[in-house]
This record gives sequence, structure tokens and C-alpha cells, in this order.
Amino acid sequence: MAPGVETHRLSFDVEEPAARIVNLTRPSPKCGLLSVCPCIKGSITNSIITARTSPPRLENVKTPRDYGMEYTNVEFYTSDGVRLSAWEIHQGAAKLAIVNHPLMCTRYGSVAGMDGVPVQFLPMVKHLHDKGYNILMYDHRGQGESDGGVGKTRIGKEAPVGCGAVEWQDLVGALKYVEKHPSLSTNKIALVMQCMGANAAIAAWGQAPEAFNVSNVRCFVAVQPTISYNMVCRMTAAKLGRDIADEVQEAQRSKFGFEFTNPFAFIGSVKVPMLFTQVKADQYTLDASGINDVQAIYDACPTDKELIWIGPDQKKPFGTGKRFEGYGYFNRYPEELLAFLAKHLD
Repeated sequence: MAPGVETHRLSFDVEEPAARIVNLTRPSPKCGLLSVCPCIKGSITNSIITARTSPPRLENVKTPRDYGMEYTNVEFYTSDGVRLSAWEIHQGAAKLAIVNHPLMCTRYGSVAGMDGVPVQFLPMVKHLHDKGYNILMYDHRGQGESDGGVGKTRIGKEAPVGCGAVEWQDLVGALKYVEKHPSLSTNKIALVMQCMGANAAIAAWGQAPEAFNVSNVRCFVAVQPTISYNMVCRMTAAKLGRDIADEVQEAQRSKFGFEFTNPFAFIGSVKVPMLFTQVKADQYTLDASGINDVQAIYDACPTDKELIWIGPDQKKPFGTGKRFEGYGYFNRYPEELLAFLAKHLD
């Protein structure tokens, strides 16, 4: 078990509908924009849906070559036909890390980030490269240089961003690309999935189990997966003064046909060992009871598992407790990631 692991058992019925609420204390309304002007709720709801389904296009401002890694620009298609743009870092190895990214990012990261915290993923990938991994990094649909998006953000085929709810098809496309690759097809595979990408990967195990050849796919790193409903509840309460998660989810379902992603619907389908990481004090995943949502997801995982808490008060102090700091943890402290991957791939 990783240093700093704590376990709090939560009880919930795994047979409940996917819309169930887990580890959420409803925040009390407070003085805020919606408290003062409730008539603008519809406009704000639509703005939130736009931010979630057609976020601004961000650039990949650096490439693997900026970190001393040779790479090839490649493309592949999702299982529902959306073209994705990717970097393939191939060094003739027998093991492969597939890496994706959170919302508000690209495969590079984000210059602006969230709450004043920018992020880059290539330093983490450099650690993997130096330990002899091939790497495949892709931009999710509607983000970076991949097709998809809605309205002004659209490139090629229209495909709304789903914050993990539809991006499971992106991972299936990546796995099929690897399966048909002349040399990568025999590699042992580690999934390094981040936030919406981690939720997408959990969903893929349930939605398309045939895509996972567990003789190749050996382990799964889930960097800050989320209970999306809880996040929207807490974010709207913090920023607007009122929780409007129900209104946002219903409007999103009505407009695009899918709800928020819920890891509890599919976490039971995962077949490989998992490593979870999470900023423990992240305000968007921390319940009023003091239990983080990732603890609940971790507890529901049926396989061998490890959990790394991140923060200034942990065994390896890091950051100040802001969510986006969690995406830079392995840049500074790669040892636990490398040890987990070596345990299951080497």
C-alpha cells in the first residue's frame, strides 16, 4: 500500500441506479449570484453546459521533443468515428503507457489551468520514457487538436465533450489502434488516465469490456477521478451561492442525451490493479463529513488497489490543497507511479 493511505468504509448499494448520490452533503444556499438573481438560473445553467460540452480549444504549446523525447504525430478513430490526434513516443520497448488528460486541458496540459494552477503532463511522461516505456498520448474529442466539439469549437465530426460520459469511446479507439499496431500490439499496457479521462476509462471497462485484453492491459492509474454530480453541486454552490446540479444534469440530458458520468455504474467491471491519486483537501471532491469522493470510488474498486493522498500535510508534502496541483504530483514525485507500473508490467 502506498504511503499515506487511509481507508474509510462507506456503505452504499451498488445496485442502485447510476443517478444515486454518494458521499454528498448538500451545501446550504448562501449569498451569491443565484441567491440575488434567481431569474438568471436558466442562462447560467446553459453556460455551465457549454463549458462542459464545448470547452475552449487549447493549444499543445510544447511537444515531447521539448523534453528530449522523439515522437510521431499520429491519428486514430474512436469507436464512434471521431478522429483523435495523438503523440506516439516509440523507443522499441516492450511496455506501453497510454496517457489521457482532464477537462480544460490537452495532452500537453494547460497554461491557465484552474484556480490559478497551470499544469504540464510531459515531465511525468519523461519519467516514464526514461524508464523504457513507449507512450501514446491523445487529445480527447472536442479538445486540443482532435475532432469533435459543438458550435464554435467543432472540428470535423460534431461530438460534444462529455467529461468522461462519452470519452470511453476515445479510449476504445486508442486500444484498437494499439491492437493493430505492427509493434505496439505485443506490448504490456498501463493506463494512465486523468480526471475525466479516468472516469472515461472506468466506463470503458463496463461499456466495452471486449476492448480490454487483460493479457496486455496490466494495470490502471486513475489520477483524480470524480463523481461528476458531486463536483457540479459543490462548484455551483461555491461560485454561485446555490447548488444547481440537478438543473444542469437535466438540461444536459435534454440537449445531448447523456447525464453526468458516474464511476459507480462501472467500477465493478475493472479487472486489473488500480492506483488512485487525489488532492485530499480538494474542495470540489471533499464532502462536509471530511471524506473525499475518491475514497468512495477506491472502496468500490473490486481489484487490488493503492491510494496516494496529495497535499501539504502528507508524507511527501506537495502543493497547497488545490485540485490542479494533483496533476503535477508525479512530475515531482514519480517514484510511486514507477514502482506501481514496474510491479505489474516488469
